Amino acid sequence: MANRVTVWWQGEEYDAVRKQGEASDPDPGPVWQLLHDGAPLTSFAAEPSESPGSVKEKIFGWLEANRSRPALDVGRQ
Repeated sequence: MANRVTVWWQGEEYDAVRKQGEASDPDPGPVWQLLHDGAPLTSFAAEPSESPGSVKEKIFGWLEANRSRPALDVGRQ
């Protein structure tokens, strides 16, 4: 199981880092936190034994769905 997945989209690098999620109340369980230049953009649930390919699909889906959002607004979800 990977703890970090990196993708390139429209010439930009994005990283997804697997986190346990214990900082939230109630504990959401493991999550993937999507980062761009080290800044968090969004997070989504991490499934047990999820493949890097399926994580990449989630990232690309989110990026495509949010491509028209202003850059300063992307992290506010």
